[in-house]
Amino acid sequence: MHRRSLLESLASWVGLTAVAGAPLSAHARPTAVPRTPAARSFVRADDGTALFYQDWGSGRPLVFVAPWGLNSQWWEYQLAALASPDVRCIALDRRGHGRSDQPGRGYDFDTLATDLARLIDQLALRNATLVGHSMGCAEVVRYRSRDRGGRVTRAVLVATITPLIVRTSDNPDGVER
Repeated sequence: MHRRSLLESLASWVGLTAVAGAPLSAHARPTAVPRTPAARSFVRADDGTALFYQDWGSGRPLVFVAPWGLNSQWWEYQLAALASPDVRCIALDRRGHGRSDQPGRGYDFDTLATDLARLIDQLALRNATLVGHSMGCAEVVRYRSRDRGGRVTRAVLVATITPLIVRTSDNPDGVER
């Protein structure tokens, strides 16, 4: 199965059943149009790094976090298919990726989760669903572990990365092989 087909299927199912509550009919599928002008498609991280995001549709927000090395374009098919008056699709270019600044620092999960929090706070999102893929899942989980504002109500983790669970010299608390 191709990445495009898998992610389209998953995002369509999640977006239309969990977020909108009911699937759109084939005749009601809207044309996705970016929500904000390009000049306003940046938020500032705590250290001043400009973080680019795409913002399509309106309604209940879905926030997409791409895998390491990729940017918001990774989600192009999901944004176009899901954005509607009922579903707002937002995709972030993490620092050093795509159209975001490349500060040369801040690539730890605490900073990346703080960047995600800044996006969510500055866009004043409520009842958001975070959708992470691969390393994006780790950012989503780190964000959720610190979230005290209750802005996010759901998380979708696609092709997650998992922590090392086997006991090794640098992981003495792991399980035996």
